[in-house]
Amino acid sequence: MPTVTVPVLRHSMSIVTVTAILQSHVMTTAIPIKSPHLLVKPIDGEHFYAVNCAFPHSLRVLNRAQFDILDAIDNQKTVSTLADELSVQMDALSAFLGLLSQTEIIRFDYVFSQPQQPNTPQSLNFWIHTTNRCNLTCGYCYISTLNATGGMTDTTKQQLLAKMVETVSKRKINHIKIRLAGGEPLSQFKAWQRFIPEARRTLKGAGCVIDFSFITNLTVLTDEIVQFAKAHNVSFGVSLDGIEAHHDATRTFKSGAGSFKIVDANLRKLLAHNIPASTSTVVSNANLAGLPDLTRYLIDLDVPFRYSIVKGEAIDAELLNQYLSESYTIMADAVQTGWRFSSRHQFCDLKPNELGFQTCASGFSGGAIYVDGSVNYCHVHFGDQTQLSHSIFDSDMDLVDMIEQGSHYEGMKSRDCQSCRYKSVCTSGCPVYRVNGKDPQCSLYHKFIPLIYDLQAKERLKLLQDYAMV
Repeated sequence: MPTVTVPVLRHSMSIVTVTAILQSHVMTTAIPIKSPHLLVKPIDGEHFYAVNCAFPHSLRVLNRAQFDILDAIDNQKTVSTLADELSVQMDALSAFLGLLSQTEIIRFDYVFSQPQQPNTPQSLNFWIHTTNRCNLTCGYCYISTLNATGGMTDTTKQQLLAKMVETVSKRKINHIKIRLAGGEPLSQFKAWQRFIPEARRTLKGAGCVIDFSFITNLTVLTDEIVQFAKAHNVSFGVSLDGIEAHHDATRTFKSGAGSFKIVDANLRKLLAHNIPASTSTVVSNANLAGLPDLTRYLIDLDVPFRYSIVKGEAIDAELLNQYLSESYTIMADAVQTGWRFSSRHQFCDLKPNELGFQTCASGFSGGAIYVDGSVNYCHVHFGDQTQLSHSIFDSDMDLVDMIEQGSHYEGMKSRDCQSCRYKSVCTSGCPVYRVNGKDPQCSLYHKFIPLIYDLQAKERLKLLQDYAMV
């Protein structure tokens, strides 16, 4: 900023008055600079939105006059010049630019921030392979040791608890999230029914909160499981490939029978008991045509859902674009009836609001723990002897040590990704499956990231309009 010459002031003027005069003079001569990661688009004929794709929760709905101000900023004109050109009062313009600067839609210098990796983790996130046993025969299952062994032993679970206590005490960790997966983790419910409350009590005494969720095919759900989940605040992540035939084509029992009707009934039971549940769909050539119907089904249930693109195999790009586009049109229509898109849908690993410095917790604050207690970078590495891993039975390392000293992939990002507007939204995708340092669906993301912001903005505008009518 330019040097400000301060006029001589009477001693009787307060510090607040002096500060106000200084701020007013500085704002007059300041030059607003737009974020290089700024996305500005129309919502309708009279409303627009602006979002800094490198600053969390920055999306802002603009009216026509506010859009005209932002549009007039060329990184050269001073605030005073803008006020004159736009015939806007200086105080009003300064106040509006101050709001935009709070989330770095603009700044008054070029020092824009970006998500950075903290020095140390404050929370931990682990994927636990509870068992190799599964009652379904999904052909695309990535677990190489499926059905080779049974569940995690009590000795291993107790060692896991001991390592969590050790790590929490040493690292001052205040939150741990555990995802119980498999195989089918609900086949191991009895064993974890004892462990979950014990772990909660033990870690609470160490000043740490621990959350549990089952990552399940939801073909097993008893009244006992339901009542336990309600009593102990356990959530569920449910694998769902589609509705009816599209789900049954891939997720079958060993008898060959489909599983959708059972999953549907059990999912509705969880929701009826107000037990937190979400669904996850891996989109492949086998089920992409069913996405629009699945979208309607999930919106009607009002359940959070995630669509991910299959990794490690080819997918028809044209059909994927077609059926995803149809699905997002359905979501856009639902937004106008009050459906909360921003809290109900996630696409792949994209983080349009929270943003991130890497795709997931792996390698920094999380990892995957196999049934024998080995700690891996990711659950897709279970059974892969070529990957560097450690064991919770190692006495000289805590869990963070094991994460830090294991395999790492986060830094392998392409030069294109480093300069991309959406790099903090996409974070180059899953590092295990990157091709030449970027997510294979990069071009698809460039279409759908703005579309996701479009729907969030339409949702925000509707909420504002509904509020104004009250």
